[in-house]
Amino acid sequence: KHHFITFFIAKQVNFCNFVALDNNYNLFLENITNITNMQRAIKLVGLAMLYVLAFFIVEVLGALHPYVWTYSAVPAALIAAWPYYKLCERYPLPGMAMLCAILLLMVNFLFGQGHEIFALGCFLFGFIAEGFRKMWGNYRGRKGTIASYAAMALIPFSKTCVWWVDFETVTTMNIYNKQDIYYATLAGKILSLPVLLSMIALTLVLAIGAMLLLTRNWNPREKYDIIIEK
Repeated sequence: KHHFITFFIAKQVNFCNFVALDNNYNLFLENITNITNMQRAIKLVGLAMLYVLAFFIVEVLGALHPYVWTYSAVPAALIAAWPYYKLCERYPLPGMAMLCAILLLMVNFLFGQGHEIFALGCFLFGFIAEGFRKMWGNYRGRKGTIASYAAMALIPFSKTCVWWVDFETVTTMNIYNKQDIYYATLAGKILSLPVLLSMIALTLVLAIGAMLLLTRNWNPREKYDIIIEK
């Protein structure tokens, strides 16, 4: 009888230890998952911010000549291609294009460079880009990524379109704090409709060409690899 009681108590102790060990293991897995999620979020936002940084590099160079600033979409289509490609390949999930558009909008408003038409353009082109990613490949397709980047590359035109919409008010307010000669140059051939259309076409060609080159070995990650960050 005493042996039976001792054996029963030992069994209960072992069971309690097993439960405690199992709970600790689950807690350990939960902590690891939280750390992994945080690391993944940092990497994801980091790539999106590199995309945003590409546009600001071009805008800084825009101080050299009005052409560069007004048609910043042209060089930005090349500079921002790699971060966008890497983001869509590494995280083939819904919302990546919209994330880039929203971050670009927020940073521009933070530095006093945003306006209503630009906000509309960010959401419009971001929505179109997400539609392309969903339609062609369910966020994993090469064709959808290329088409979505072409749409995203047009976002800067929604920012500089104020020159065509309300040029006099913009120059009077001097919201971009540039010299009078800068405005005088803008008022010339730079703002002509043929030049605008040709720059839009060039932007699309460069965006599609850059993404075609980058996605030659297109290999989006599987969902499991996204959840368990490597």
